[in-house]
Amino acid sequence: MGNTQSNLPTYYNADPTNDAYAHSLTGYVDLASEALGAKVVRASNERFGAASNLIKAREPQLAQKTKCSATRGELDAWVTRRHNPETDWAVIRLGSIGSVAGFNIDTRGLDGEHASQVSIQGCLAPENSAVDNCGDIEDVNWEELLPAIEIAPNSKHTLALWSPTAAVNFVRITLHPDGGVARLRILGTVAVNPEAVGEADLASVNAGARVIMASDEKLGAKENLILPGRATAESPETLGWKTRRSRSDDHTDWAIVQLGEPGFLTRIELDTGLYDGDQPVAASVQACYTEMANPERDPQCFWYQIVPRTELNGSKVHKIDVSLNDVPFSHIKLVVHPDGGVSRLRAYGQRVKEIEEEAAREEAEAAAEAALAAEIGLGSETPSAASENEEATSEATGEAAEDQQQVKVVAEEVVIVEITESETAADEAAADIVTAAFIEAEAISSAAESTTKSLIDVTVTEAPVVAESSGNNQETVIRSKKADKADKQDMPSTPPRKKQNKPRKNSGSESEVPAKDQFSSRAGELIQSLTSPMPIRKRANTRSRVEEDTDEGSTNTADSQPKRPRRKPKSRNQTAAN
Repeated sequence: MGNTQSNLPTYYNADPTNDAYAHSLTGYVDLASEALGAKVVRASNERFGAASNLIKAREPQLAQKTKCSATRGELDAWVTRRHNPETDWAVIRLGSIGSVAGFNIDTRGLDGEHASQVSIQGCLAPENSAVDNCGDIEDVNWEELLPAIEIAPNSKHTLALWSPTAAVNFVRITLHPDGGVARLRILGTVAVNPEAVGEADLASVNAGARVIMASDEKLGAKENLILPGRATAESPETLGWKTRRSRSDDHTDWAIVQLGEPGFLTRIELDTGLYDGDQPVAASVQACYTEMANPERDPQCFWYQIVPRTELNGSKVHKIDVSLNDVPFSHIKLVVHPDGGVSRLRAYGQRVKEIEEEAAREEAEAAAEAALAAEIGLGSETPSAASENEEATSEATGEAAEDQQQVKVVAEEVVIVEITESETAADEAAADIVTAAFIEAEAISSAAESTTKSLIDVTVTEAPVVAESSGNNQETVIRSKKADKADKQDMPSTPPRKKQNKPRKNSGSESEVPAKDQFSSRAGELIQSLTSPMPIRKRANTRSRVEEDTDEGSTNTADSQPKRPRRKPKSRNQTAAN
């Protein structure tokens, strides 16, 4: 069939001979298949055939009864009664929301019972929308997808649209005026759910995946690999993808699946349900990335083996972890060794677009927070930058504390050195002072000895020597000597000095004649005042060599022994009285 509208053609016949192996609609998904979850919501009339036959996956019966009977639903097609004054219609809810690329209207088995003309409309409405008696949905306008066209009996009409439609989830087929249609295929692309997040089956038909091509599908359609759910015995047409028997162990069959969206794969599942004995010996999976629909047409496309050759068991789900979180893929190829059937193929992962959207959303949130922080005067740093700055600040603070600790240690060492040097200098200065004091004391002592000697000489020369022979006079002289000796013992120790000259004795007298009491008392006081050492301030661990020499051999010091009261010598008059 050709175009029915010369001015604005909207469709064309993709398979005029009805025997083409491939055409422009090959690889598209049947959105109106019951295997995908499609359902007939309502029909105007089902007198000789139920409208649910339109969405069956299996092929229609080629030899059907042409003689109408009163039994409803006898034909494997949707067939209405005759002489309808208006039109008959049926509303179908698609298995998934999608964009329509073409149609396949099948009238095989209906020779004389087919409709004269068919038209198709579509709309996007809530999933649980109700359909009224006129085939309308409240508050929804139907858009024409295919205008009214003539159809022939016992034939398939493969009609492709020049441009895909917008997303729809309901279609309405209208028969003009009545008749029947065996099967209706709405071929298109599943629209990806933008609200889907997290890990998903990217190889599912509901996610937008489709089987591009396969090496062989003699016993099972390749599109069954990506159908939702597990295969059931009630629908043998959707059991899975099954190839013919091969006679070589080196033979392999393969099927290429375009993922709904490029993604990072994490897990592969191979389901051999209901293929117990018909499963392959082993299977492997390859993957590639290309922007073309068919990777075989991209010379730069390279296949990576993500699942090595793995033995398969019948009626079992084989789960294989791949964890390819750093490499995105757009297509996968299932390779079976050597032949057999696989029910379902699953490829779980996360969409690249979702990851990019998440990163963009995080950047937008960070920018909004930065703008808000800038408005309230808290700076324009993002939380990540603020955390980095906090870490840098803490590191700088730690380094500054370490530097301060090192400076403190060095400063303490310098202070210790300075204190040691100052103490050494102070000790040296104190030692010099002590040495000078002792030198001055020695000079004063020498001067005092000279003065004492002169006074003694003068006293001895001027005082008359009286010789007393009585016992009282001798006793007085002896007591005077003892008193002088006691006075000398009470005097503090002084540095060693020259030996003093004893007073001269009268050669003619038998005993020593003492000087006058007045002169003796004054001389003793003068000698004591001149020979007493100067008080010296003590320092810890500071001793001069002069002090060491003085302390050696002298135990009777002013610091070591307490002072005894000095007894005053008796006068001459008291001695005489005694």
